[in-house]
Amino acid sequence: MVAIGVSLFALICLVSTYDYSRGRVPQTESALVSEVLAATTARECGRDATEIVSRHLPAGIEQAEAERILATIAIVPPRPWFWTPSTETATTWTGDTLEALRTIKTTAFGTNLLRIHLTFGDGKLRRLAAEVICRFG
Repeated sequence: MVAIGVSLFALICLVSTYDYSRGRVPQTESALVSEVLAATTARECGRDATEIVSRHLPAGIEQAEAERILATIAIVPPRPWFWTPSTETATTWTGDTLEALRTIKTTAFGTNLLRIHLTFGDGKLRRLAAEVICRFG
């Protein structure tokens, strides 16, 4: 009877871990995040997302508008019972270059982040680069 109980508990833990390792599709109101998630899988670390991001942040867009769009990039992380999701929102300026790091997916084993580099000149977006990166642990 004890062996059956332990086996059942192990099976439930295995199914739960597998389910959360795949990650839930996060809830978001950002069309940018939805589009990036639709184009990537959890195992695509280092994937170039410049083409997708450039549709939402086209060259020549005003700096204030670009910053407003970056501010809307957010997810509502899942609420599992056995791990605490972490989300990261960071923005760093270096001269005319802005680097934004936003969580787009979180699982029990790691986080997928969207890293966006924007270079401005005369108050308008001149260059853009974006990639999906993964952090484990």
